Amino acid sequence: MITPLREDGRTDTTDAFRSAMAHLPTCVTVITTSGDTGPVGCTASAVISLSMDPPSMLISLAATSQTLRHIVEQRAFAVNALSWNQRTLTQQFASGDPRRRFDDVPHALRHGQPVLTHAATAVVCTVETVQQALDHVLVVGRVTWSGHRIEHTPLVYHQHRTHPGPSAS
Repeated sequence: MITPLREDGRTDTTDAFRSAMAHLPTCVTVITTSGDTGPVGCTASAVISLSMDPPSMLISLAATSQTLRHIVEQRAFAVNALSWNQRTLTQQFASGDPRRRFDDVPHALRHGQPVLTHAATAVVCTVETVQQALDHVLVVGRVTWSGHRIEHTPLVYHQHRTHPGPSAS
């Protein structure tokens, strides 16, 4: 289905845009940082590798995000690309009581930031810049640590559902 464009080139509704973006596969990530009383985190799909020189990442979080507040205070965060075996964490980190999101979730500190033990890929960053962008905030981080598990199949979000991504084998 093609959504008609208005004369100004924009789609007619936010729902049409949301539907169009559902057809753009993306890796499911959990953004984590250290909070006042322990680790905090939330799911995010607006995550990109920004630069190789210096190695850096860009994340986009809602301006109202409690995780964002802690990232700004800590000046650091981790990007955890979930593995297919972690698919239940998508909802756990997206909604519900933020104080319970790490319940029964194995993690370790890397450069002071919580990294999910079974993530397919994880990257720890220190905050370089923070920029308001409409109802979100863009955070650029310089990479201080990264790792991946070749044996873990990444989790991909496409057409409102999660799917196993390509495997390394």
